[in-house]
Amino acid sequence: PLLDLAKQGHRTTPVGDTTYVEIYPPWGGFESPRAVLVGNDQLIYVADYGKNEIVMLDAGGSVLKRDQTIMHPASIAQNSKLDLYVGAEKLAPNGTDTIGAIYRIFLVRFDTTYVSRIDTVIGPLGDTTITPVRRDTSYFANHDLPNARRRVILQEPARPQRRYPGIAILPGNAFLVARTGTDNTSFVDPDTRLLRFNRGDTLITPVGDLVTRPSGGTAITDIRYLTGLMIFPSSSDFILTQSTDGVVFGAIWMVYTNTIDFQGWLPRYDPANGTQRGTEFIRPYMFQNASAVAYDRKRREIFIVDSKLDSVLKFNAKGQFRPESFGRSVTSSGQFPALSSPMGVAFSSDCTLYIADTGNKVIRRFRLSIQTS
Repeated sequence: PLLDLAKQGHRTTPVGDTTYVEIYPPWGGFESPRAVLVGNDQLIYVADYGKNEIVMLDAGGSVLKRDQTIMHPASIAQNSKLDLYVGAEKLAPNGTDTIGAIYRIFLVRFDTTYVSRIDTVIGPLGDTTITPVRRDTSYFANHDLPNARRRVILQEPARPQRRYPGIAILPGNAFLVARTGTDNTSFVDPDTRLLRFNRGDTLITPVGDLVTRPSGGTAITDIRYLTGLMIFPSSSDFILTQSTDGVVFGAIWMVYTNTIDFQGWLPRYDPANGTQRGTEFIRPYMFQNASAVAYDRKRREIFIVDSKLDSVLKFNAKGQFRPESFGRSVTSSGQFPALSSPMGVAFSSDCTLYIADTGNKVIRRFRLSIQTS
């Protein structure tokens, strides 16, 4: 049966036990926050779809910069160079409609170092030394988000319904992109694919280990309407989230495998393997609309927000459901209403869980009760 934390959230745990406690006040001023990111620079970034805005905040919630130049940002990631990747929209060539686009924002520097000339020095014994003279015309943005240089690295005007709800960085700054859309009738190029890019922003190939069938599917690797993507730190393993409309599994945990016989991704948990049937992570219809994933690397625990269940589902490294998961009743109080259509989640090194509470137009913060002191 479907797990509904919105209904099961009535369970209460005394403060002092391991449960999540909200940090007040929530951060407001948003219209439709779709994604939240704790960057490698330890700043917080919020993609506000409704305001056409990316907001940069510090850990205290103070707004540092606002970028209002990108239309409908819905996903955001940051590589080790501190460049931001944003899944958003832009005007189509006809100047009226919109199409999906992925932007790269060079937040710290735009590298344009090049060799301007070659100097040849003749020594006293007739020996020569050739020295390349490099000219550095790099532009240092210094986190000046609205004025930092950026470019569109992917747009598909011929397929205007395609969008990019998930971006995640691989080791070495290559990256994966979750693409989704309304037309999945094509066997060769359906809208829903997982795309792989190299660090130079060039599309290498769709990841063939995940399949999109026109009528949906019941296998663990079937994908249809993708909503989010997270890559584990210092790894190529990832979790992909999706709506369960037309498929059975709302979250797919894939592990990168490189052997003599096979190179690619395989599901960590697969119902076809009888020894894994008790793993809650792959319980059929465990989710309704899993929207985003975050990872606590210290405790090796996974958080998945579900925008239809209005809940946060937590799992350990073995894919087992954790009782610290919480839903509407736990987050409803006299101070603030319950979670409403949460669509983004992030976890910081100071053990703060950030949730983009899209329906309530705020960013909410939680910590384990044992950590609040």
